[in-house]
Amino acid sequence: MNSMKQLLLFGLVVLLLLILLPLIVFRGQDRSQGAGGREQEIVTQAPVTTRGPQEIGVREIDPARTINVMRQGSGEVEAIGMLEYLIGVVAAEMPALYHEEALKAQAVAGYTYARYRLEVAGAAALSDSGLTDQGYLCPQQRREKWGTNSDVHEAKIEGAVRAVYGQALKYNDQPIFAAYHAISGGTTENAGTYWGQEFSYLRSVDSAGCRLSPGFSITETFSPDEMQAALARFEGLQLGSGPAAWFGEPERSDVGTVLAIDAGGQTLSGRQLREALDLRSSNFEIHFTGGAFQVKNSGYGHGVGMSQYGADFMARQGSNYQEILKHYYPGTELV
Repeated sequence: MNSMKQLLLFGLVVLLLLILLPLIVFRGQDRSQGAGGREQEIVTQAPVTTRGPQEIGVREIDPARTINVMRQGSGEVEAIGMLEYLIGVVAAEMPALYHEEALKAQAVAGYTYARYRLEVAGAAALSDSGLTDQGYLCPQQRREKWGTNSDVHEAKIEGAVRAVYGQALKYNDQPIFAAYHAISGGTTENAGTYWGQEFSYLRSVDSAGCRLSPGFSITETFSPDEMQAALARFEGLQLGSGPAAWFGEPERSDVGTVLAIDAGGQTLSGRQLREALDLRSSNFEIHFTGGAFQVKNSGYGHGVGMSQYGADFMARQGSNYQEILKHYYPGTELV
């Protein structure tokens, strides 16, 4: 009889455990998932630094560190915090949709360029114009540019800048002239070809990924009157009445940049003609057909130094920012 009672009691205990145990386990999992979800959000929102073969230190951000910037809109010089300045430079100079490693490379190039202008070239301030220095967009300008995507793009670029803050490219222990451009012609150009001044770290390197850019090649059309008006800045040109004979065969660099071209009996540099016609690059072809000039451009920008599209292409193939910078600025040291 006692054994029957003990067996019955044991059965009740087992039944209670079968009912209560799933509830206990479920409630435990619910608490765990809640904490894990919040923790994961913090991790994914925090800036992530991708390291290369060697560890590069990131400087502590000093909010008191500023840089003088000549604002084209107001004509006044503003002292801007270095972190904010670099965020504004990357936002102005590179699409926010580019890969994070490309954005990091751009941040290092922008910081290095600023140090070169101030420390080596002796400038008192930098312009916010991309034509004379490098572009800069203030927070309000960034919001206007990005619209509803502002928060996402701002966080992405700030994370990239913070990850490499304080890192600069040097050559012979000095910040380098970290030139960069939008799209190369498939190979970057030597600095001496475009500016007439050689820099050993600004030499031609392969950038084949640029050929995949949707903006790699475009063709612009100029009427004879438009072409004549553009060439009016060059005194003494004798264009004649036959537009088909206005230009001779251009002399080109190994990369394809037009070095010299005959126009109306004068020799112009490719850069001169590019600026006169407001072309995207000095890598161009001119043909007169159908009563108009067809000017085909390859690449976008001067073509010297880092190709921004090429940097994005390399990043998407698995290169980190250190490898990108080493490729486009050979012989330099990242410190």
